[in-house]
Amino acid sequence: MLFSSKVSLAFHKYKETYLLYSPKLTMWYVEAFQEIGVKKSIEDIDRRYAIYPKRFYKSVQQFNQNKEFDFCFIGALQIDEATIKRRSWILPFIEENFNHQSYLQFTDRKTKGNYQIKGDYDFTLKRSGFVPKEVKPELRNFFDEHYFRILCSSQFTLCPGGDQNWSMRFYEALMCKSIPILLDKTCFRTEYEAKLPYKYFVVGEHFQYFPDWAQHNYELFLRHHTLENHELIA
Repeated sequence: MLFSSKVSLAFHKYKETYLLYSPKLTMWYVEAFQEIGVKKSIEDIDRRYAIYPKRFYKSVQQFNQNKEFDFCFIGALQIDEATIKRRSWILPFIEENFNHQSYLQFTDRKTKGNYQIKGDYDFTLKRSGFVPKEVKPELRNFFDEHYFRILCSSQFTLCPGGDQNWSMRFYEALMCKSIPILLDKTCFRTEYEAKLPYKYFVVGEHFQYFPDWAQHNYELFLRHHTLENHELIA
């Protein structure tokens, strides 16, 4: 998983958008520092690495990690044009790979309209789901327990981009010891994160669940995406 010149050029082109984007992430940065008693404005926070507050990963630590499902995806599909485009690859992937041991749940209102169930793995019309873009920005700071329990129960999590090329779901898969599946090796938020030795698969590879990969990713998550690592506090 070498950091290619192609990836580097992509990050230089979109650097400011990648670093500044995401209302949820902005709130989580501030909350994470508040949890440890450090007051910082968002302008003063080093945003090279996405950071999650304790209430997320400490809650996930209590969940069952038995891998009941092979593949999972919970999220919006048609929330906006950029998301439709960046998530189009998951439809043929689902058709080819999902089965009775998988979990699928599209959550946005538009997708649910006139929706046709894809199989016994499809819970789109059986459960409601939290869609951050369907609520006000100040309400997006929500811990979706069902979502995280499914990730914890899944060997692999599909992590397509949304309105940007990257997805918060990637970090959440690491947090839940579910191995991410990406479209390609350019789907990262920052150049710094792209250089971290995450273990993941891209579309077209042979998928096999390795518990040591999941543990490796989890340790990277704690080290780089939480304030358990006090070097990030300076």
